[in-house]
Amino acid sequence: MERPMTEWNDDRLDELNGRVKDGFEKVDKRFEKVDERFEKVDERFDRIDERFIRLEGEMKAGFTYADRRLNAAFDQISTRIDRIYYAVVVAAVGVIGSLLVSGIGG
Repeated sequence: MERPMTEWNDDRLDELNGRVKDGFEKVDKRFEKVDERFEKVDERFDRIDERFIRLEGEMKAGFTYADRRLNAAFDQISTRIDRIYYAVVVAAVGVIGSLLVSGIGG
């Protein structure tokens, strides 16, 4: 077992300094590779964004009268379903409230 060093001489400090510099240079090189990968990812996202923009323009241009009528019909159906849902909730609250007031529920 080696004895712990109690004093560092200049040569040992210079060696340690060199190893630390080498280690940081290796880390810097690896980060450069990571940066290159992120640049490629950014380019891919830019291409995807361009495709979405083009697709959105095609969809807006391609909306026909029949598409608009179909969307309006679905909106009406959705509104009716919402009204039925609210009616059921109000009825349930009314029944529960009347049961609680009349004492039948408990």
